[in-house]
Amino acid sequence: MLEEFYQEDDGMSGTVYSKLFDQNLDVWIEENVSNEYAISCIESLNSMNSSLVDDICKAAIAYCEDFCEMVGQQPPAIERIRDVLHYIEFGTMNIEEPEDDKIPVVHLGGGCEWEQEHGIELIIRNGELIYLGAYNGEWAWGEPDHYESDYNYAFVIKQKK
Repeated sequence: MLEEFYQEDDGMSGTVYSKLFDQNLDVWIEENVSNEYAISCIESLNSMNSSLVDDICKAAIAYCEDFCEMVGQQPPAIERIRDVLHYIEFGTMNIEEPEDDKIPVVHLGGGCEWEQEHGIELIIRNGELIYLGAYNGEWAWGEPDHYESDYNYAFVIKQKK
């Protein structure tokens, strides 16, 4: 699960395997994060239920379609919602000091084919997708209304439910 970890001045860095994306992610663990909490976040990454994965995909499709419309480009052809995962490459996981160490957070950043400049970021807190949009370096512990912007596609898909 945890591979090649190195102590840094203000935290730890290393790699972790993601089952969903079938790849290793670079992981940054902030200083003052317990090993137990880091492991719970990594376990949360690797135990997402099907409904959560579908929400991620729906939000990513909404992000893709909205961005492509804004810049006048054709979005990729996506026949099944999980096909969007072929256009995304998450490369990093951040584990921030928790406000509540009983609530795991999955905070990923990476690239996507439709928005190569700003990429993609997602935050899942306690098994719920709370942010998916361009990579802005969001804080994982914001209040729900903090994430309710026009460019948070996790919020957009919740409004459609």
